[in-house]
Amino acid sequence: MKEHTKAVLEACTGQLVALGLMRRRRGLAVWQMNDEMWGGVGMQAQFLRSGAMRVIPVPQVVWDPVEQLVAHGKGTGYRPWSATAITRSRVVLPEKRMGPFEFRDPEVQGAMLDKFGVFVRQRLIPTILEMADEREILRHYRAEAYKGLGRAEHALAILAWTHKSLELEDDFGSLLRQQTQDETRASLEAFHHRLRGSEEARALIAPEIRPE
Repeated sequence: MKEHTKAVLEACTGQLVALGLMRRRRGLAVWQMNDEMWGGVGMQAQFLRSGAMRVIPVPQVVWDPVEQLVAHGKGTGYRPWSATAITRSRVVLPEKRMGPFEFRDPEVQGAMLDKFGVFVRQRLIPTILEMADEREILRHYRAEAYKGLGRAEHALAILAWTHKSLELEDDFGSLLRQQTQDETRASLEAFHHRLRGSEEARALIAPEIRPE
């Protein structure tokens, strides 16, 4: 990664920190919205023929216990904010009147950074709050479960978390029927089997109450 690219992403991350978010890494800052959900703003770097670098902000939501359940069902470790552990994400571009966020090497223009900060405050933060609606997240994954295994896995994990149960035979059957290929059906069955058999998943949704 070019030094100018690093400097731009670091400066944009600094703008997010100034708005009250916590730096997770260069190009990503987050905040905890409630006991279960985190919101974040990630950044993609696009390089133009003119030599300028364009920053494309990506609002994101991580429903932490749901992503942990997905990891248990897959039999993988849970890495928060890894590419496979984002519950919702959406590219949101600025309006034409505002224009793109473009930085020309070697400078990191302060006016462009200020514009980026205004956009995050006025547009991205409200978008993240909207994306964090639990019912809408479940509706999204259930409605699109036929489009891919990952959506069906997320729908099952959300149902397990919201119902506080791993015994979801009816819901599992409904999601399984939406899979059109033998391979995805077999993979979803394996996911369901691992999730039901995971002691970590069971402890997450129904932690033992220990006497004081």
